[in-house]
Amino acid sequence: MKFVYPIGEKGRVRIAEKLISGSVLDVACGTGTLLEMAGKRGLVCYGIDLSDGMIAEAKRKIPVAEISRVSYYEIPYPEESFNYVVATNALSGVHIDAKKVLMEMIRVCRIGGWVFIAEWPEAEIDTFEERCIVWFARLTDDAPKDYLRMFRDMGYEPEIDVLDKRYHVYGVRK
Repeated sequence: MKFVYPIGEKGRVRIAEKLISGSVLDVACGTGTLLEMAGKRGLVCYGIDLSDGMIAEAKRKIPVAEISRVSYYEIPYPEESFNYVVATNALSGVHIDAKKVLMEMIRVCRIGGWVFIAEWPEAEIDTFEERCIVWFARLTDDAPKDYLRMFRDMGYEPEIDVLDKRYHVYGVRK
């Protein structure tokens, strides 16, 4: 089970609007929707994903992008390689160590660059229905995570763009 809402597309659009120039790495790029938007804005695009099917579709949509199948925990690029490192609906997945992935994203982001994630925040779960969903999700380790705390634990104070009480875009400048 993955928490993906139609508002997730708004998260991708909001992040794409923040990408000005340079290079972008999309972690868990899926079919390349965000990379496609970034490419239209003139950015050099890179993506990583774990699914061969998603990668094939992303390469079809954005043939000029460099897209590969690699671990999110050991991104195979040197430190400070990208102006932007992004992830949407990626870190709440089954058995994902979100903090470890965030540390890798920050590692490959250039000084002065930005790391953006768009996810459902743990702190915004307040209805009975949401609590039941999260209780079930925790059985499979697919629950929302406390991204604000994770960033702060790493020494960053994120900017938070609330698109909906259930969907936030977090951004930190390295």
